[in-house]
Amino acid sequence: MTGPPASSKAKRLLVFLFHQIIGTWGVIAVAPLLTALGFDLARTIGPAFPIGQLYWLLTGTPFFPVQVTIALILGWLLGWWLHHRSMLWIWVLPALILCLALIAVPTLTPELTPMRLQSGQPRLLHYFGWGCQPENHCIDQIVVTLPFYASIAYSLGALLADRLSAKKAKSLAGA
Repeated sequence: MTGPPASSKAKRLLVFLFHQIIGTWGVIAVAPLLTALGFDLARTIGPAFPIGQLYWLLTGTPFFPVQVTIALILGWLLGWWLHHRSMLWIWVLPALILCLALIAVPTLTPELTPMRLQSGQPRLLHYFGWGCQPENHCIDQIVVTLPFYASIAYSLGALLADRLSAKKAKSLAGA
């Protein structure tokens, strides 16, 4: 018995890589642009928001609400439209990188991260909490945790789209 042709495997790999890039780094790259656009639109209707709020929304919290929201919406839209199963698995590579960082790497940027943040700080606080912030010249959460959050949200959006389209198809078949 033979498996799928090599061209089919290559196509699946390219589709996976496309979603991996779009669902992680694409979201991270687009989030500042969309947030700035939102701030500009808000300024036309009402009072202007200080630029510091833009930075706080994007990188000032360890939860990255803008990027997670964009990834969830984008995953749902592309999942509804494309129905690629590989979208559900793009979280695996960022999760492996995060696990490696949690186990083996106290900080990615020891020369930039202040010594008080490098020693004695729990790694969970460093990668998931308020322990590592860009204002302290620590970019570990942006490099490791943010892609993980974005990929999880993107995959969840695709899963929601898949479940909703399956439910819709089931209800249409029963009608």
